[in-house]
Amino acid sequence: SPPTTSPTIAGGIGDKWYPDYDTAWSEAGCKADLPVPSGRPNYDTQLECCKGSYAGQTSGKCLSELASPPTTSPTIAGGIGDKWYPDY
Repeated sequence: SPPTTSPTIAGGIGDKWYPDYDTAWSEAGCKADLPVPSGRPNYDTQLECCKGSYAGQTSGKCLSELASPPTTSPTIAGGIGDKWYPDY
């Protein structure tokens, strides 16, 4: 690819996140690949991108791609509940 006018981070990954409009909305997430396509909103974090561009996404695809995705049920700090159950 041709050189850019600004420095890039090794591996072609930038520090801004943008929505992946090339994928169906229900299956899309956010990318940080360079270069950022023109005309797309960009965000400082992947979470901000998911909340800003994929709020209401029932599949949860965008949020599931986070390094620490949210769970569907609440947990006590440390990830240990207060109920015990058999592990079959």
